[in-house]
Amino acid sequence: MRGKTGSLIGKIARTSKGNVTVLMAVAAPVLISAAGFGVDTAQWYMWKRELQYAVDQAAIGAAWSIAKGISKTAYTEHAKQEFTANLAATRTFATTPTVTQVNYNGGTLNAVSVKASASKSLPFFGFVTGKSTTVSAAAQASYTKGATYTSCIIATNDTADGAITIGGSAILKSGCGLAALSNSTNAVRVSGSPTIDVNYVMAAGGIDDWFNTNTDDVIREYMTTLSDPFKALVAPNNTARGSTYSCVKSGNTTQATINPGTYTSISTSCNTVMNPGIYVIDTGIFTIRAQDIVTANGVLIVLRNGGSFKINGGAALNLTAMTATQLQSAGLSATQAALLEGMLIMEDRNTSGSNTSTLNGNSNSVINGTIYLPKSTIAFGGTARVTSRCLQITANMISIQGNVNMTNFCPAGMTTDTKVGTDAPKVILVS
Repeated sequence: MRGKTGSLIGKIARTSKGNVTVLMAVAAPVLISAAGFGVDTAQWYMWKRELQYAVDQAAIGAAWSIAKGISKTAYTEHAKQEFTANLAATRTFATTPTVTQVNYNGGTLNAVSVKASASKSLPFFGFVTGKSTTVSAAAQASYTKGATYTSCIIATNDTADGAITIGGSAILKSGCGLAALSNSTNAVRVSGSPTIDVNYVMAAGGIDDWFNTNTDDVIREYMTTLSDPFKALVAPNNTARGSTYSCVKSGNTTQATINPGTYTSISTSCNTVMNPGIYVIDTGIFTIRAQDIVTANGVLIVLRNGGSFKINGGAALNLTAMTATQLQSAGLSATQAALLEGMLIMEDRNTSGSNTSTLNGNSNSVINGTIYLPKSTIAFGGTARVTSRCLQITANMISIQGNVNMTNFCPAGMTTDTKVGTDAPKVILVS
């Protein structure tokens, strides 16, 4: 009996078909589960990847919508449109995304959050459990709105160190910004002990660290979008010959009156009235003595071939730029008149510049208009008031020193509209 049993066991052991059958019976559930798990994993990963891409694009689209100022409410619809447009496999079972504005990195409502999910039964897991599987995805995009920058003090030199220099005991409270187009590491420089409150300081290069420790002005260094706002302007001419300067005494008053035209130079020697029109200073200097009162309402002074001006401290000024109507009356086209309206002193960039022009005054001085010296330096000192227009100073280089005391460059209720740079809106996917 024992021999027969052993013989039977030996036969079974020697039969390979029986081994395969037994092994397949044991392994089949494992193989089927592994195959099902692999199929489900691939399916789940594809859903997850598609859903994540869809919420990423939705967040970016919504953020751009807000950054560009398209609409205060349209960003939600734009997010949903982007979300739906990027669905394929999950289109029929994905939820409507939740879109909200959120705070990011210390900001206030400066980002968009998008969340969504998709639920469906997976082939193997659903067959075994009878349940659906849910995948979820979330994304967040931060944004910065585009901005336009204006400034009432602009230095156009593109490489100079100290293109704008402020020193001494100057008091400068323009509130309308400084801008230097220089890419120097010290484009805006401070010396001495000035008092400065200009709201914001911009440069294509670096800005003196003095501002960080002595003011609360906004500092924008190494900007790539700054430009000369007056670069395209063409200086007009006046071929009429200037009148003879002559002081005439009438009672207790001595006064000179001059007419528009071209002058080699003008040097006041008494109180002076400049009749409205275009004055050209060719090669020489327009000099105003310290004790003189100069009234010029509706004038444009053009400097050519090294022409410059020197307004000495103590001089009392009342200078106002021409209107578009006055410029047209002087022979300019309507287009050119519109561009040059408000220009008070202008250097012809197609001729040689001077070394330095000087603008000083006293508390009785009124200066309304734009001073534009694209090839020369202006040294600004003394005090002045504005009554009808903002005072705009744009020069190759600007030096503000000594006893400057400027607390307002614009009349009450008015702001400068001279654009010096822009920032494009920005969007970044942050999570």
